[in-house]
Amino acid sequence: MRLPIVSMEDAELFPKRNRLLLPSPEAPFPLEAFDRLNAHHDKLWWSRLVISVRGYVINYVQAQEEKLFLCDDAFIQIHVVFAERTHQFTPSQFVRDLATVAGFPGVAEALAGLERDPEAQPNPWRRSESAEAFCRVFGRANAATYRTANLQKDAYLVFAAILHRLVERWDAESGSKRKGIRFDTDPEWQPDDRVVLFQQFYEGNRTWVLTDFDRHVIAFWKPNGANVVFGDRYIEKKKRAGFALCDHCGMLEQVVGQFPQFREHRFCSEQCLASMLDANQIAL
Repeated sequence: MRLPIVSMEDAELFPKRNRLLLPSPEAPFPLEAFDRLNAHHDKLWWSRLVISVRGYVINYVQAQEEKLFLCDDAFIQIHVVFAERTHQFTPSQFVRDLATVAGFPGVAEALAGLERDPEAQPNPWRRSESAEAFCRVFGRANAATYRTANLQKDAYLVFAAILHRLVERWDAESGSKRKGIRFDTDPEWQPDDRVVLFQQFYEGNRTWVLTDFDRHVIAFWKPNGANVVFGDRYIEKKKRAGFALCDHCGMLEQVVGQFPQFREHRFCSEQCLASMLDANQIAL
């Protein structure tokens, strides 16, 4: 059975609103169905799902620097769990923790209250049915953790809601065909403008301005990170137009001729040049 179709134009998954509204689960998370879907692991599908959800959320919080970086930390953890599968917790365990977090009554208000007052109630870290899940997702109970959790809640709650809906669809369709572009196989896949990473660029500077999530995805997929993020057809089109990729990490130029060249190798940063020299990819 194929993995679910995901489209950024799907208003049920990615509603276009003036501000981000945090979802409240209307039904228990379909955990058994998730376990069946999880058996069909494809790291490209999962990576692009995380990239898409991350881009959707960050579009709403990018002006809030601390929240942006903490949400990126959350999405890095989500990427490690579901795409890379090198986290200490399995996807099955982590999705159960996410379901507990998302299903805690009034979770958004509870986290906001705890940031204002660490003694506020309700406190999910002090409830036997939720304490372990909140500790695994956010960390041990203390004032610093409460603040981090409140700033990261957009990332975890939106991802949990979108994954919840995808699993429900996948289970209900049971092999029926849905039209759309597949994350895992279609070279035409590319995110829309709300999702593209590496959006900001210092004018006159030859280095992309990257957030931690950007760097993590590029490092995980190097040297093919740009293809994963933008899609094969998009990269082919850019290459025909004269754009180049960094020969070490796979970063895409934003303007033609942006990346310097050494011994016929393009590099986006001094770090990438040094890495190529250390790995003897370039002979001196």
